[in-house]
Amino acid sequence: MSASQARGAASDLGHGGCRRAWVELLAGRVKRQKLGPEGEQKVRESAVRLLRSHLNLGDLVLEVEGPPGKQLCLSRLIDYDGPGAHIDLSSSLIGSALRDQAAQLGVPVPVLSARVASGLVRVCEADAVPPPKVLLTPDQRKKLSSLFEIAQNLLAQSMFSRLSFCQELWKVQNSLLLEAVWRLHVQNIVSLQELLESHADSQAVVAWLSRDLRLLCEQTEAPCQHADVARAMLADFVQMLVSRGFQKNADVRGTVDPEWMSQVAVAVLERMLASALEALAAGIQEGSAAHKAVSC
Repeated sequence: MSASQARGAASDLGHGGCRRAWVELLAGRVKRQKLGPEGEQKVRESAVRLLRSHLNLGDLVLEVEGPPGKQLCLSRLIDYDGPGAHIDLSSSLIGSALRDQAAQLGVPVPVLSARVASGLVRVCEADAVPPPKVLLTPDQRKKLSSLFEIAQNLLAQSMFSRLSFCQELWKVQNSLLLEAVWRLHVQNIVSLQELLESHADSQAVVAWLSRDLRLLCEQTEAPCQHADVARAMLADFVQMLVSRGFQKNADVRGTVDPEWMSQVAVAVLERMLASALEALAAGIQEGSAAHKAVSC
């Protein structure tokens, strides 16, 4: 055998050996690892976090449901602007529809229940009055009361994820009306602190809440039939901000670092105070929006 032939044979053998070793390596890697109860729980938790971060529930439900039909589906249950609005639906019927939809989509029931947020947003956007505004109309309050009843029924059946619901709301935070957020708190669906803590960006939370509270102050002092609602809202928000901004003991029920919530609360209060002092220093006309906010 010539030298060149010997080198070729050695090369082929080497390559063949690499191929066999690589196949064997892959075969060993693809063997399923047996997970214990703790490992399975971690996998489930990771899957749920992935769903919460990247899944568009509205698009997924629309894709599976297709065009509206005669069947009772989740999107029709939470659509309070359609022809089926204000139908008295039992909690068992709603829960059954939600379980069927979740099974069809392969999505956890509590995560899917966060679609109630889309109904809330549609109610907030229904009024033709241009922004900025923070208060609901009587018709919006009526529609939201029905929607909140659904959420309370789901909570009672342990079929509602507060965290998923909050995250869905923050995706469309510019469409939220502050009164709707406050009514979630009053109805014991999602507390003000719980909603604020669910946002990952503290600066965005401070900017959003400071802006809406200023608008609320203006409307609290304005003569309107819902001034009592505005005053009750302002009292609850300020009470929450003061208690969280200057609390002595950490609230163990919080979902984030207590220091995070304390910093957000103090930052909002400081912005409110600074805005009032700047307006006074600049001189404001009596009866103007700025004068109403400062007076409040």
